Amino acid sequence: MKTRGLQLKEKLFLKKLLPKIQPDNWLIRKKLPTEWHLEHKVTGTKKVVPLRSG
Repeated sequence: MKTRGLQLKEKLFLKKLLPKIQPDNWLIRKKLPTEWHLEHKVTGTKKVVPLRSG
């Protein structure tokens, strides 16, 4: 599956959802309406981020 880096608005939104995460180190693997599947650039760790409404 193709991965890509986060765009500026996505980085800001991710930082608002997870304040401790550094968006520059993550790639988007899958972008769904309810969640994002992220992969760490260096370690390859995968993380599923549920998108909260509100």
